[in-house]
Amino acid sequence: MSLAEAPSPSPSSSSGSDDFAALLDSELELASGADSAFPGDPSPAFPATEDEDEDEDEDEDPEEPEVDPIEQNGTKRRRVEEQLQDQGTSVRPDKIPTGASKNVQVEACPHPGYFGGLCFRCGKPQDEENVSGVAFGYIHKGLRLGTSEIDRLRGADLKNLLRERKLVLILDLDHTLINSTKLQDISFAEKDLGIQTAASKDDPNRSIFSLNSMQMLTKLRPFVREFLKEASNMFEMYIYTMGDKPYAIEIAKLLDPSNIYFPSKVISNSDCTQQHQKGLDVILGAESVAVILDDTEYVWQKHKENLILMERYHFFASSCRQFGFGVRSLAESMQDERESDGALATVLDVLKRIHASFFDMAVETDLSSRDVRQVIKAVRKEILQGCKIVFSRVFPNNTRPQEQMFWKMAEYLGAVCSTDVDSSVTHVVTVDLGTEKARWGVDNKKFLVHLRWIEAANFRWHRQPEEDFPVTAPKEKSKDKDNAVAGKKETSKDRQNSAAEKKETTKDKEENAAARQKETMKEKEENAVAGQKETGNDERNVGGQEKDDAKENAVATSTTSPTDS
Repeated sequence: MSLAEAPSPSPSSSSGSDDFAALLDSELELASGADSAFPGDPSPAFPATEDEDEDEDEDEDPEEPEVDPIEQNGTKRRRVEEQLQDQGTSVRPDKIPTGASKNVQVEACPHPGYFGGLCFRCGKPQDEENVSGVAFGYIHKGLRLGTSEIDRLRGADLKNLLRERKLVLILDLDHTLINSTKLQDISFAEKDLGIQTAASKDDPNRSIFSLNSMQMLTKLRPFVREFLKEASNMFEMYIYTMGDKPYAIEIAKLLDPSNIYFPSKVISNSDCTQQHQKGLDVILGAESVAVILDDTEYVWQKHKENLILMERYHFFASSCRQFGFGVRSLAESMQDERESDGALATVLDVLKRIHASFFDMAVETDLSSRDVRQVIKAVRKEILQGCKIVFSRVFPNNTRPQEQMFWKMAEYLGAVCSTDVDSSVTHVVTVDLGTEKARWGVDNKKFLVHLRWIEAANFRWHRQPEEDFPVTAPKEKSKDKDNAVAGKKETSKDRQNSAAEKKETTKDKEENAAARQKETMKEKEENAVAGQKETGNDERNVGGQEKDDAKENAVATSTTSPTDS
Protein backbone atom coordinates (compact mmCIF):
# COMPACT_ATOMS: atom_id res chain seq x y z
CA MET A 1 0.00 0.00 0.00
CA SER A 2 1.45 3.39 -0.95
CA LEU A 3 1.42 6.56 1.13
CA ALA A 4 -1.32 8.09 -0.95
CA GLU A 5 -3.39 4.93 -1.15
CA ALA A 6 -3.32 4.13 2.56
CA PRO A 7 -6.65 4.76 4.29
CA SER A 8 -6.90 7.90 6.35
CA PRO A 9 -7.11 7.33 10.10
CA SER A 10 -9.68 10.11 10.43
CA PRO A 11 -13.11 9.98 8.78
CA SER A 12 -13.06 13.76 8.43
CA SER A 13 -9.87 13.68 6.40
CA SER A 14 -10.12 14.69 2.76
CA SER A 15 -7.11 12.74 1.48
CA GLY A 16 -4.48 10.16 2.28
CA SER A 17 -2.09 12.91 3.37
CA ASP A 18 -3.96 13.78 6.56
CA ASP A 19 -1.87 11.80 9.04
CA PHE A 20 1.46 11.14 7.43
CA ALA A 21 3.14 10.03 10.61
CA ALA A 22 0.84 7.02 10.85
CA LEU A 23 0.98 6.42 7.13
CA LEU A 24 4.76 6.42 7.09
CA ASP A 25 4.82 3.88 9.89
CA SER A 26 2.44 1.71 7.89
CA GLU A 27 4.61 2.14 4.82
CA LEU A 28 7.72 1.03 6.67
CA GLU A 29 5.96 -2.00 8.14
CA LEU A 30 4.70 -3.04 4.72
CA ALA A 31 8.10 -2.55 3.17
CA SER A 32 9.77 -4.73 5.79
CA GLY A 33 6.99 -7.28 5.38
CA ALA A 34 7.52 -7.41 1.64
CA ASP A 35 11.24 -8.04 2.14
CA SER A 36 10.51 -10.99 4.43
CA ALA A 37 8.07 -12.53 1.97
CA PHE A 38 10.77 -14.26 0.03
CA PRO A 39 11.99 -17.84 0.70
CA GLY A 40 14.44 -18.19 3.48
CA ASP A 41 12.47 -15.98 5.87
CA PRO A 42 10.27 -18.07 8.15
CA SER A 43 7.96 -15.14 9.08
CA PRO A 44 4.90 -14.59 6.90
CA ALA A 45 4.89 -11.53 4.65
CA PHE A 46 1.32 -10.48 5.47
CA PRO A 47 -1.18 -11.47 8.13
CA ALA A 48 -3.47 -14.33 7.20
CA THR A 49 -7.11 -13.66 6.43
CA GLU A 50 -9.99 -15.67 7.80
CA ASP A 51 -10.16 -17.68 4.58
CA GLU A 52 -6.46 -18.43 4.83
CA ASP A 53 -6.90 -19.64 8.42
CA GLU A 54 -9.56 -22.01 7.24
CA ASP A 55 -7.28 -23.25 4.50
CA GLU A 56 -4.56 -23.88 7.03
CA ASP A 57 -6.96 -25.80 9.26
CA GLU A 58 -7.94 -27.92 6.33
CA ASP A 59 -4.27 -28.50 5.53
CA GLU A 60 -3.74 -29.83 9.03
CA ASP A 61 -6.52 -32.39 8.59
CA PRO A 62 -4.74 -35.75 8.08
CA GLU A 63 -7.61 -37.05 5.96
CA GLU A 64 -7.14 -34.35 3.33
CA PRO A 65 -4.65 -35.02 0.51
CA GLU A 66 -1.31 -33.26 0.82
CA VAL A 67 -0.96 -30.11 -1.24
CA ASP A 68 1.80 -30.10 -3.81
CA PRO A 69 4.72 -27.81 -2.76
CA ILE A 70 4.83 -26.25 -6.23
CA GLU A 71 1.18 -25.34 -5.88
CA GLN A 72 1.91 -23.78 -2.51
CA ASN A 73 4.70 -21.69 -3.98
CA GLY A 74 2.44 -20.55 -6.82
CA THR A 75 -0.27 -19.45 -4.41
CA LYS A 76 2.24 -17.58 -2.30
CA ARG A 77 3.75 -15.97 -5.39
CA ARG A 78 0.38 -14.68 -6.55
CA ARG A 79 -0.40 -13.40 -3.08
CA VAL A 80 2.91 -11.52 -2.80
CA GLU A 81 2.48 -10.17 -6.31
CA GLU A 82 -0.91 -8.71 -5.48
CA GLN A 83 0.32 -7.13 -2.27
CA LEU A 84 3.42 -5.69 -3.91
CA GLN A 85 1.31 -4.16 -6.65
CA ASP A 86 -0.84 -2.48 -3.99
CA GLN A 87 2.31 -1.34 -2.25
CA GLY A 88 3.71 0.23 -5.41
CA THR A 89 7.12 -1.47 -5.25
CA SER A 90 9.31 -1.87 -8.25
CA VAL A 91 9.41 -5.72 -8.22
CA ARG A 92 8.15 -7.16 -11.51
CA PRO A 93 5.77 -10.16 -11.45
CA ASP A 94 8.14 -12.28 -13.53
CA LYS A 95 10.86 -11.70 -10.95
CA ILE A 96 8.95 -13.17 -8.02
CA PRO A 97 10.95 -16.22 -6.83
CA THR A 98 9.53 -19.72 -7.02
CA GLY A 99 10.40 -22.87 -5.16
CA ALA A 100 13.46 -22.73 -3.01
CA SER A 101 15.41 -20.47 -5.40
CA LYS A 102 17.30 -17.67 -3.73
CA ASN A 103 18.41 -15.85 -6.91
CA VAL A 104 16.00 -12.92 -6.63
CA GLN A 105 16.20 -10.34 -9.43
CA VAL A 106 14.86 -6.96 -8.33
CA GLU A 107 15.01 -3.68 -10.16
CA ALA A 108 17.08 -0.90 -8.62
CA CYS A 109 15.12 1.08 -6.00
CA PRO A 110 14.27 4.59 -7.21
CA HIS A 111 14.54 5.84 -3.60
CA PRO A 112 11.21 7.72 -3.52
CA GLY A 113 12.01 9.19 -0.14
CA TYR A 114 14.02 8.97 3.02
CA PHE A 115 13.03 8.61 6.62
CA GLY A 116 15.68 9.21 9.24
CA GLY A 117 18.36 9.09 6.56
CA LEU A 118 17.24 5.70 5.19
CA CYS A 119 15.25 4.99 2.06
CA PHE A 120 11.81 3.97 3.31
CA ARG A 121 11.53 1.40 0.51
CA CYS A 122 14.88 -0.39 0.39
CA GLY A 123 16.52 0.82 3.60
CA LYS A 124 19.64 2.13 1.89
CA PRO A 125 21.28 5.11 3.62
CA GLN A 126 20.85 8.46 1.98
CA ASP A 127 23.79 9.60 -0.15
CA GLU A 128 24.95 12.77 1.55
CA GLU A 129 26.69 13.99 -1.58
CA ASN A 130 23.55 13.69 -3.68
CA VAL A 131 20.73 14.95 -1.48
CA SER A 132 17.63 15.58 -3.58
CA GLY A 133 13.96 16.20 -2.96
CA VAL A 134 12.22 18.33 -0.38
CA ALA A 135 12.20 17.96 3.40
CA PHE A 136 8.77 17.59 4.98
CA GLY A 137 9.75 17.90 8.62
CA TYR A 138 6.37 19.37 9.56
CA ILE A 139 4.78 16.03 8.57
CA HIS A 140 7.33 13.86 10.34
CA LYS A 141 10.82 14.69 11.58
CA GLY A 142 13.48 13.37 9.23
CA LEU A 143 11.15 12.88 6.25
CA ARG A 144 12.45 13.82 2.79
CA LEU A 145 10.59 13.01 -0.43
CA GLY A 146 11.93 12.87 -3.96
CA THR A 147 10.38 14.76 -6.86
CA SER A 148 8.73 11.72 -8.41
CA GLU A 149 7.21 10.67 -5.10
CA ILE A 150 5.92 14.20 -4.45
CA ASP A 151 4.27 14.23 -7.88
CA ARG A 152 2.73 10.83 -7.22
CA LEU A 153 1.36 11.88 -3.85
CA ARG A 154 -0.01 15.12 -5.25
CA GLY A 155 -1.72 13.24 -8.06
CA ALA A 156 -3.33 10.82 -5.63
CA ASP A 157 -4.28 13.68 -3.31
CA LEU A 158 -5.82 15.61 -6.20
CA LYS A 159 -8.07 12.67 -7.11
CA ASN A 160 -9.26 12.35 -3.53
CA LEU A 161 -9.88 16.09 -3.20
CA LEU A 162 -11.87 16.38 -6.42
CA ARG A 163 -13.89 13.32 -5.51
CA GLU A 164 -14.86 15.05 -2.26
CA ARG A 165 -15.31 18.43 -4.03
CA LYS A 166 -12.56 20.14 -2.05
CA LEU A 167 -9.65 22.48 -2.80
CA VAL A 168 -6.51 23.36 -0.81
CA LEU A 169 -6.40 26.49 1.41
CA ILE A 170 -3.12 27.86 2.82
CA LEU A 171 -3.60 30.26 5.74
CA ASP A 172 -1.15 32.81 7.12
CA LEU A 173 -1.31 33.56 10.85
CA ASP A 174 -0.09 37.02 11.90
CA HIS A 175 -2.30 39.91 10.74
CA THR A 176 -4.49 37.41 8.84
CA LEU A 177 -6.09 35.14 11.44
CA ILE A 178 -4.57 36.67 14.59
CA ASN A 179 -2.53 39.57 16.00
CA SER A 180 0.18 39.00 18.61
CA THR A 181 2.35 41.27 20.73
CA LYS A 182 5.15 40.87 23.25
CA LEU A 183 4.28 41.80 26.82
CA GLN A 184 7.06 44.36 26.86
CA ASP A 185 5.50 46.14 23.85
CA ILE A 186 2.06 46.67 25.37
CA SER A 187 1.21 50.38 25.50
CA PHE A 188 0.29 52.21 28.72
CA ALA A 189 -3.27 52.67 27.46
CA GLU A 190 -3.61 48.93 26.83
CA LYS A 191 -2.29 48.16 30.30
CA ASP A 192 -4.80 50.58 31.85
CA LEU A 193 -7.60 48.81 30.00
CA GLY A 194 -6.64 45.50 31.64
CA ILE A 195 -5.78 43.53 28.51
CA GLN A 196 -3.43 41.19 30.36
CA THR A 197 -6.11 40.45 32.92
CA ALA A 198 -8.63 39.66 30.20
CA ALA A 199 -6.16 37.28 28.55
CA SER A 200 -5.69 35.36 31.81
CA LYS A 201 -9.38 34.72 32.45
CA ASP A 202 -10.61 31.14 32.14
CA ASP A 203 -13.40 31.99 29.72
CA PRO A 204 -14.09 29.51 26.88
CA ASN A 205 -15.52 32.33 24.75
CA ARG A 206 -12.61 34.72 25.11
CA SER A 207 -10.67 35.79 22.04
CA ILE A 208 -7.48 37.05 23.69
CA PHE A 209 -4.93 34.63 25.13
CA SER A 210 -1.70 34.77 27.09
CA LEU A 211 1.25 32.70 25.83
CA ASN A 212 3.13 32.65 29.12
CA SER A 213 6.06 30.57 27.89
CA MET A 214 6.70 33.13 25.16
CA GLN A 215 5.80 36.29 27.11
CA MET A 216 3.20 37.20 24.49
CA LEU A 217 -0.48 38.00 24.04
CA THR A 218 -2.48 36.79 21.06
CA LYS A 219 -5.82 38.13 19.85
CA LEU A 220 -7.97 35.99 17.54
CA ARG A 221 -9.52 37.89 14.67
CA PRO A 222 -13.30 38.19 14.95
CA PHE A 223 -15.22 35.41 13.15
CA VAL A 224 -12.12 33.18 12.90
CA ARG A 225 -13.71 30.08 14.47
CA GLU A 226 -16.79 30.20 12.27
CA PHE A 227 -14.53 30.89 9.29
CA LEU A 228 -12.44 27.75 9.90
CA LYS A 229 -15.52 25.64 10.44
CA GLU A 230 -17.16 26.66 7.17
CA ALA A 231 -13.94 26.70 5.16
CA SER A 232 -13.11 23.14 6.24
CA ASN A 233 -16.18 21.93 4.32
CA MET A 234 -14.70 23.28 1.08
CA PHE A 235 -10.94 23.05 1.62
CA GLU A 236 -8.14 20.93 3.00
CA MET A 237 -6.35 23.55 5.12
CA TYR A 238 -2.73 24.28 6.00
CA ILE A 239 -1.16 26.86 8.34
CA TYR A 240 1.87 28.55 6.78
CA THR A 241 3.70 31.20 8.82
CA MET A 242 7.10 32.85 8.78
CA GLY A 243 7.12 32.53 12.57
CA ASP A 244 9.07 29.93 14.51
CA LYS A 245 7.73 26.40 14.87
CA PRO A 246 6.98 26.52 18.64
CA TYR A 247 4.97 29.72 18.09
CA ALA A 248 3.12 28.23 15.10
CA ILE A 249 2.19 25.12 17.08
CA GLU A 250 0.90 27.16 20.03
CA ILE A 251 -1.29 29.28 17.77
CA ALA A 252 -2.56 26.17 15.98
CA LYS A 253 -3.68 24.80 19.36
CA LEU A 254 -5.66 27.99 20.00
CA LEU A 255 -7.31 27.90 16.56
CA ASP A 256 -7.80 24.13 16.41
CA PRO A 257 -7.81 22.66 19.94
CA SER A 258 -9.29 19.36 18.71
CA ASN A 259 -6.72 19.01 15.90
CA ILE A 260 -9.47 18.66 13.29
CA TYR A 261 -8.40 21.25 10.74
CA PHE A 262 -4.59 21.12 10.73
CA PRO A 263 -3.31 17.61 11.58
CA SER A 264 0.34 17.46 10.42
CA LYS A 265 -0.26 20.63 8.39
CA VAL A 266 1.47 23.41 10.36
CA ILE A 267 4.34 24.90 8.34
CA SER A 268 6.83 27.40 9.83
CA ASN A 269 9.92 29.30 8.71
CA SER A 270 12.18 26.29 9.30
CA ASP A 271 10.28 24.37 6.61
CA CYS A 272 10.79 26.98 3.88
CA THR A 273 13.11 26.03 1.03
CA GLN A 274 14.02 29.67 0.29
CA GLN A 275 14.91 32.35 2.83
CA HIS A 276 12.24 35.00 3.46
CA GLN A 277 9.96 33.32 0.89
CA LYS A 278 7.00 31.00 1.12
CA GLY A 279 6.45 28.35 -1.53
CA LEU A 280 3.98 25.66 -2.52
CA ASP A 281 6.84 23.19 -2.97
CA VAL A 282 6.35 22.09 0.66
CA ILE A 283 2.61 21.56 0.18
CA LEU A 284 1.48 18.07 -0.80
CA GLY A 285 -1.32 19.53 -2.86
CA ALA A 286 -1.42 20.50 -6.52
CA GLU A 287 -0.85 24.18 -7.35
CA SER A 288 -3.90 24.05 -9.62
CA VAL A 289 -6.20 23.70 -6.59
CA ALA A 290 -4.29 25.85 -4.04
CA VAL A 291 -5.72 29.11 -2.69
CA ILE A 292 -3.58 31.32 -0.41
CA LEU A 293 -4.77 33.83 2.20
CA ASP A 294 -1.98 36.16 3.36
CA ASP A 295 -1.52 39.84 4.24
CA THR A 296 1.94 40.02 2.59
CA GLU A 297 2.29 39.69 -1.17
CA TYR A 298 6.09 39.91 -1.19
CA VAL A 299 6.64 36.45 0.35
CA TRP A 300 4.68 34.74 -2.45
CA GLN A 301 6.76 35.90 -5.41
CA LYS A 302 6.26 32.61 -7.30
CA HIS A 303 2.58 32.16 -6.51
CA LYS A 304 0.86 35.55 -6.78
CA GLU A 305 -1.89 34.09 -8.96
CA ASN A 306 -2.91 31.78 -6.09
CA LEU A 307 -2.97 34.64 -3.58
CA ILE A 308 -5.91 36.49 -2.08
CA LEU A 309 -4.41 39.48 -0.28
CA MET A 310 -5.87 40.07 3.19
CA GLU A 311 -6.40 43.39 4.92
CA ARG A 312 -4.05 43.48 7.91
CA TYR A 313 -5.47 43.03 11.38
CA HIS A 314 -3.95 45.60 13.79
CA PHE A 315 -5.41 45.00 17.24
CA PHE A 316 -2.40 45.90 19.37
CA ALA A 317 -0.53 49.22 19.39
CA SER A 318 2.79 47.49 18.67
CA SER A 319 1.33 46.24 15.39
CA CYS A 320 0.39 49.79 14.36
CA ARG A 321 3.87 51.03 15.22
CA GLN A 322 5.46 48.16 13.28
CA PHE A 323 3.82 49.35 10.07
CA GLY A 324 4.26 53.07 10.74
CA PHE A 325 0.66 53.94 11.63
CA GLY A 326 0.48 56.84 14.04
CA VAL A 327 -3.05 56.03 15.14
CA ARG A 328 -4.69 54.44 18.15
CA SER A 329 -4.94 50.68 17.96
CA LEU A 330 -8.24 48.83 18.10
CA ALA A 331 -7.39 47.76 21.64
CA GLU A 332 -6.69 51.34 22.74
CA SER A 333 -9.93 52.49 21.09
CA MET A 334 -11.85 49.63 22.72
CA GLN A 335 -13.11 48.56 19.30
CA ASP A 336 -12.78 45.57 17.00
CA GLU A 337 -13.83 44.32 13.57
CA ARG A 338 -17.45 43.28 13.24
CA GLU A 339 -17.99 39.56 12.80
CA SER A 340 -20.83 40.07 10.33
CA ASP A 341 -18.91 42.08 7.73
CA GLY A 342 -15.29 42.00 8.89
CA ALA A 343 -12.34 40.82 6.82
CA LEU A 344 -12.81 37.08 7.48
CA ALA A 345 -16.56 37.15 6.83
CA THR A 346 -15.87 38.99 3.56
CA VAL A 347 -13.18 36.60 2.35
CA LEU A 348 -15.31 33.59 3.28
CA ASP A 349 -17.91 34.79 0.79
CA VAL A 350 -15.15 35.12 -1.82
CA LEU A 351 -13.97 31.56 -1.12
CA LYS A 352 -17.51 30.29 -1.54
CA ARG A 353 -17.74 31.99 -4.93
CA ILE A 354 -14.40 30.53 -6.03
CA HIS A 355 -15.36 27.05 -4.84
CA ALA A 356 -18.75 27.16 -6.55
CA SER A 357 -17.22 28.41 -9.78
CA PHE A 358 -14.50 25.74 -9.80
CA PHE A 359 -16.97 22.89 -9.29
CA ASP A 360 -19.63 24.37 -11.59
CA MET A 361 -21.21 21.38 -13.28
CA ALA A 362 -22.29 23.52 -16.22
CA VAL A 363 -18.64 23.83 -17.28
CA GLU A 364 -17.78 21.10 -19.73
CA THR A 365 -14.08 20.99 -18.80
CA ASP A 366 -12.98 17.95 -16.84
CA LEU A 367 -12.35 18.69 -13.15
CA SER A 368 -8.80 17.39 -13.23
CA SER A 369 -7.87 19.91 -15.95
CA ARG A 370 -9.38 22.97 -14.21
CA ASP A 371 -7.16 25.56 -12.54
CA VAL A 372 -8.24 27.58 -9.51
CA ARG A 373 -5.87 30.38 -10.53
CA GLN A 374 -8.01 31.09 -13.56
CA VAL A 375 -11.11 31.04 -11.37
CA ILE A 376 -9.57 33.57 -8.94
CA LYS A 377 -8.64 35.80 -11.85
CA ALA A 378 -12.15 35.66 -13.31
CA VAL A 379 -13.87 36.36 -9.97
CA ARG A 380 -11.52 39.28 -9.29
CA LYS A 381 -12.23 40.87 -12.67
CA GLU A 382 -15.92 41.08 -11.82
CA ILE A 383 -15.27 43.59 -9.02
CA LEU A 384 -14.78 46.79 -11.10
CA GLN A 385 -16.16 45.50 -14.36
CA GLY A 386 -17.76 48.33 -16.35
CA CYS A 387 -15.65 51.08 -14.74
CA LYS A 388 -13.38 53.32 -16.81
CA ILE A 389 -10.88 55.22 -14.67
CA VAL A 390 -8.75 58.31 -15.23
CA PHE A 391 -6.06 59.13 -12.67
CA SER A 392 -5.27 62.76 -11.88
CA ARG A 393 -2.17 63.93 -10.03
CA VAL A 394 -1.68 60.51 -8.43
CA PHE A 395 1.50 59.24 -10.08
CA PRO A 396 4.91 60.99 -10.35
CA ASN A 397 5.35 62.98 -13.57
CA ASN A 398 8.46 61.11 -14.69
CA THR A 399 6.87 57.63 -14.62
CA ARG A 400 4.63 55.61 -16.92
CA PRO A 401 1.22 55.34 -15.26
CA GLN A 402 0.72 51.88 -16.76
CA GLU A 403 3.55 50.60 -14.56
CA GLN A 404 2.17 52.01 -11.29
CA MET A 405 0.66 49.73 -8.64
CA PHE A 406 -2.81 51.31 -8.50
CA TRP A 407 -3.15 51.30 -12.30
CA LYS A 408 -2.36 47.56 -12.36
CA MET A 409 -4.60 46.91 -9.37
CA ALA A 410 -7.56 48.59 -11.08
CA GLU A 411 -7.00 46.47 -14.20
CA TYR A 412 -6.78 43.29 -12.11
CA LEU A 413 -10.17 44.23 -10.69
CA GLY A 414 -11.65 44.50 -14.19
CA ALA A 415 -11.54 48.27 -14.74
CA VAL A 416 -10.32 49.99 -17.89
CA CYS A 417 -7.69 52.68 -17.21
CA SER A 418 -7.01 55.71 -19.40
CA THR A 419 -4.79 58.79 -19.42
CA ASP A 420 -7.33 60.95 -21.29
CA VAL A 421 -10.86 62.01 -20.41
CA ASP A 422 -13.84 61.31 -22.64
CA SER A 423 -17.53 60.63 -22.29
CA SER A 424 -16.94 56.94 -21.52
CA VAL A 425 -14.97 57.70 -18.34
CA THR A 426 -16.94 56.77 -15.20
CA HIS A 427 -14.45 57.64 -12.41
CA VAL A 428 -11.77 60.26 -11.82
CA VAL A 429 -9.37 59.03 -9.16
CA THR A 430 -7.45 61.85 -7.49
CA VAL A 431 -6.34 63.30 -4.18
CA ASP A 432 -6.85 66.96 -5.21
CA LEU A 433 -10.09 68.69 -6.26
CA GLY A 434 -8.16 71.50 -7.91
CA THR A 435 -6.82 69.56 -10.90
CA GLU A 436 -8.15 70.10 -14.39
CA LYS A 437 -9.41 66.52 -14.70
CA ALA A 438 -11.08 66.75 -11.29
CA ARG A 439 -12.95 69.89 -12.34
CA TRP A 440 -13.90 68.17 -15.61
CA GLY A 441 -15.26 65.25 -13.60
CA VAL A 442 -17.39 67.54 -11.45
CA ASP A 443 -18.71 69.45 -14.47
CA ASN A 444 -19.60 66.22 -16.30
CA LYS A 445 -21.10 64.53 -13.22
CA LYS A 446 -18.53 61.73 -13.02
CA PHE A 447 -17.60 59.86 -9.85
CA LEU A 448 -14.77 61.70 -8.11
CA VAL A 449 -13.12 59.30 -5.66
CA HIS A 450 -10.00 59.05 -3.54
CA LEU A 451 -7.26 56.56 -4.35
CA ARG A 452 -8.31 54.46 -1.35
CA TRP A 453 -11.50 53.50 -3.23
CA ILE A 454 -9.50 51.12 -5.45
CA GLU A 455 -7.55 49.71 -2.50
CA ALA A 456 -10.74 49.04 -0.55
CA ALA A 457 -12.30 47.24 -3.51
CA ASN A 458 -9.18 45.09 -3.74
CA PHE A 459 -9.42 44.03 -0.09
CA ARG A 460 -13.20 43.74 0.12
CA TRP A 461 -13.66 42.03 -3.28
CA HIS A 462 -16.66 44.27 -3.97
CA ARG A 463 -17.11 47.67 -5.57
CA GLN A 464 -17.34 50.09 -2.67
CA PRO A 465 -19.81 53.00 -2.39
CA GLU A 466 -18.17 56.02 -4.01
CA GLU A 467 -19.62 58.42 -1.44
CA ASP A 468 -17.54 56.70 1.26
CA PHE A 469 -14.32 57.86 -0.44
CA PRO A 470 -14.65 61.60 -1.13
CA VAL A 471 -11.74 63.77 -2.22
CA THR A 472 -10.60 66.36 0.32
CA ALA A 473 -10.77 70.01 -0.73
CA PRO A 474 -7.32 71.63 -1.35
CA LYS A 475 -7.43 74.01 1.64
CA GLU A 476 -8.57 71.33 4.03
CA LYS A 477 -6.00 68.98 2.61
CA SER A 478 -3.25 71.53 3.15
CA LYS A 479 -4.47 72.24 6.65
CA ASP A 480 -4.58 68.54 7.48
CA LYS A 481 -1.07 68.18 6.15
CA ASP A 482 0.16 71.07 8.25
CA ASN A 483 -1.53 69.63 11.30
CA ALA A 484 0.05 66.27 10.67
CA VAL A 485 3.50 67.83 10.35
CA ALA A 486 2.88 69.95 13.41
CA GLY A 487 1.77 66.90 15.34
CA LYS A 488 4.98 65.09 14.53
CA LYS A 489 7.05 68.11 15.63
CA GLU A 490 5.15 68.70 18.84
CA THR A 491 6.76 65.89 20.75
CA SER A 492 10.34 66.90 19.98
CA LYS A 493 9.44 70.58 20.41
CA ASP A 494 7.93 69.91 23.82
CA ARG A 495 11.09 68.10 24.86
CA GLN A 496 13.20 71.03 23.69
CA ASN A 497 10.95 73.48 25.54
CA SER A 498 11.25 71.42 28.70
CA ALA A 499 15.04 71.47 28.53
CA ALA A 500 14.99 75.18 27.67
CA GLU A 501 12.79 75.92 30.66
CA LYS A 502 15.27 74.22 32.97
CA LYS A 503 18.12 76.26 31.51
CA GLU A 504 16.09 79.45 31.69
CA THR A 505 15.36 78.92 35.38
CA THR A 506 19.05 78.83 36.27
CA LYS A 507 19.94 81.57 33.81
CA ASP A 508 17.10 83.81 35.01
CA LYS A 509 18.29 83.53 38.59
CA GLU A 510 21.80 84.55 37.63
CA GLU A 511 20.66 87.36 35.35
CA ASN A 512 18.13 88.67 37.88
CA ALA A 513 20.73 88.75 40.64
CA ALA A 514 23.18 90.66 38.42
CA ALA A 515 20.45 93.01 37.25
CA ARG A 516 19.41 93.77 40.83
CA GLN A 517 22.99 94.61 41.76
CA LYS A 518 23.33 96.94 38.78
CA GLU A 519 19.99 98.57 39.52
CA THR A 520 20.99 99.16 43.14
CA MET A 521 24.26 100.82 42.19
CA LYS A 522 22.61 102.86 39.47
CA GLU A 523 19.87 104.01 41.79
CA LYS A 524 22.46 105.10 44.34
CA GLU A 525 24.43 107.07 41.75
CA GLU A 526 21.30 108.68 40.30
CA ASN A 527 20.02 109.57 43.76
CA ALA A 528 23.34 111.17 44.67
CA VAL A 529 23.41 113.28 41.53
CA ALA A 530 19.77 114.20 41.97
CA GLY A 531 20.43 115.24 45.58
CA GLN A 532 23.27 117.54 44.55
CA LYS A 533 21.13 119.14 41.86
CA GLU A 534 18.22 119.62 44.22
CA THR A 535 20.48 121.33 46.77
CA GLY A 536 21.75 123.80 44.15
CA ASN A 537 18.27 124.47 42.93
CA ASP A 538 17.06 125.14 46.43
CA GLU A 539 19.88 127.65 47.05
CA ARG A 540 19.14 129.43 43.80
CA ASN A 541 15.46 129.41 44.59
CA VAL A 542 16.06 130.96 48.03
CA GLY A 543 18.36 133.73 46.65
CA GLY A 544 15.98 134.51 43.86
CA GLN A 545 13.04 134.65 46.19
CA GLU A 546 14.87 137.10 48.46
CA LYS A 547 15.74 139.36 45.52
CA ASP A 548 12.13 139.32 44.35
CA ASP A 549 10.91 140.21 47.81
CA ALA A 550 13.34 143.15 48.00
CA LYS A 551 12.20 144.49 44.66
CA GLU A 552 8.56 144.18 45.69
CA ASN A 553 9.30 146.06 48.93
CA ALA A 554 11.15 148.81 47.10
CA VAL A 555 8.32 149.30 44.64
CA ALA A 556 5.80 149.30 47.42
CA THR A 557 7.76 151.97 49.32
CA SER A 558 8.10 154.30 46.32
CA THR A 559 4.44 153.95 45.53
CA THR A 560 3.04 154.76 49.00
CA SER A 561 5.37 157.63 49.98
CA PRO A 562 3.58 160.64 48.29
CA THR A 563 0.21 159.61 49.52
CA ASP A 564 1.39 159.34 53.02
CA SER A 565 2.93 162.82 52.89
